[in-house]
Amino acid sequence: MTSSVGRRVTPLQYALDLFVEMAPTRGSINEAVSDKDIGYQKNRVFARIIGLGLSARRFVDAAYFIVAQEPEIQETYDVTLSFFKWLMRYDSNNKKHFSSVIRSVKSSMLEVTSAPVVSVDSAGRMVEESIESNDVEGRVGDEADDHDLAVENEDGDWLELIGRVSVRNGRIRFRVPVELQRLIKDPENSYWTSLLITSRFTLIYARAIYDHVLPLVPNAVTEWLPLDLIRNLPGKSWANSAEFKYFKRDYLEPAVSQINELSDIELSYETRAGTPGSRKKDQIRFRLKRKEAAVASKADMLNSVALFMTLQNEFALSGKQFETIAQNRAMWTDERIQQAIEYTRWRIRQGDKIKTAAGYMMKALSDNYRVSEADRQVELIQAQLVDAATVQQESKSHIQKAVAANLAAANAAAEQRRHEEIRLAREYFDTADKKKREDLVRKFVASSTLGLRAIERQMLKPAQVTESNILTFPDIANTFGSFVAGELRKSARAQRK
Repeated sequence: MTSSVGRRVTPLQYALDLFVEMAPTRGSINEAVSDKDIGYQKNRVFARIIGLGLSARRFVDAAYFIVAQEPEIQETYDVTLSFFKWLMRYDSNNKKHFSSVIRSVKSSMLEVTSAPVVSVDSAGRMVEESIESNDVEGRVGDEADDHDLAVENEDGDWLELIGRVSVRNGRIRFRVPVELQRLIKDPENSYWTSLLITSRFTLIYARAIYDHVLPLVPNAVTEWLPLDLIRNLPGKSWANSAEFKYFKRDYLEPAVSQINELSDIELSYETRAGTPGSRKKDQIRFRLKRKEAAVASKADMLNSVALFMTLQNEFALSGKQFETIAQNRAMWTDERIQQAIEYTRWRIRQGDKIKTAAGYMMKALSDNYRVSEADRQVELIQAQLVDAATVQQESKSHIQKAVAANLAAANAAAEQRRHEEIRLAREYFDTADKKKREDLVRKFVASSTLGLRAIERQMLKPAQVTESNILTFPDIANTFGSFVAGELRKSARAQRK
């Protein structure tokens, strides 16, 4: 893919670009090697359509993909037939077969009903199972007899999956009921469907099961489902009534293998006998997870590698959270995601107690939180005040450090002078005559309070301290040295007078 690299395009524009580039080699959509995806947000109700063949499912996806690209309801949708067939991976020129595909789609109905449903009949229709009011069930319109359905409340509405279809002059025009257009364009309650992936399937059961379980990927596991429901997903066939061991061998296992090989999910299953007292396996449950490579493809879904790396590295979003973003992609634009990121960062800077940044960001994204311009101004002013206070505090701290350093230097100098005076005083005492030394010791013992305390700490009496031993007691000697230095200073001042 060489074009459209520098510009941001819609999935439809990107699909057109890819179609044009592959046209010279007549490459099919399933052969595309692309760094972006072609798909749309499919409402969950469409995952419950049953009875469609492989080509019919591809026709519906192509049509609904076109519908999903337009934000407004339209009466008719019109595209080139070659592009439409490319979207549905249909490379045959057999007009009769293509007409049969259209008739198959037009014969399928979507039933909107509030009637309770409890099981699945032989035609794949669900009957009498507790579901939410106003739920939607998929049904084939003319592939089942009325007596197969046993529902006490028969009230309901049936909608065609596709309206009038016209193929003329190399173009295809089609209509979609307004009610279905609203569901197709509805970003809520939806999940991402990739035409690049669905076009790869060649087994109808692989495609049908994939469609059915794809909305449940975030849950990692489905509920226990009636096995008959899975049997009947593609409609009536020998598989509907085959023994389980043959159904498993010929349909279920090949379908699961193809899903694991060609799709973006890994699928496994388990079965059980759900009916008390019976050993017949009649229930099935699927376990599924998104492949690691598929999680990385969310970067393409976001239209920005930088944005994906922010969500993955800074916020450590989980695969399920990426899946939630994908499901709401029509409404959660890159701008809205970036807005949620900035809001979360802002709340963190405000000192909010946030348990996990990823969870808070997803909440901000869901509720459309944003940082207002007023909040930005408040934060800017507060930052400026903090900066000014920091500068002032740093200046004050610098002055205090300078004063402390000067004081320490002065103290050190004074201490040095004191030690020098004591040294000179001891030299003076050592060189003085005996009478002078005796006079100094007598005066020290008689008048120096510090001297007396030093003598007492040595457990001595003043009479025991003489000029011959006074320097042998370290504590007394230091105090005596200071005393002699003081006497020398007094003598020097007297002489100057």
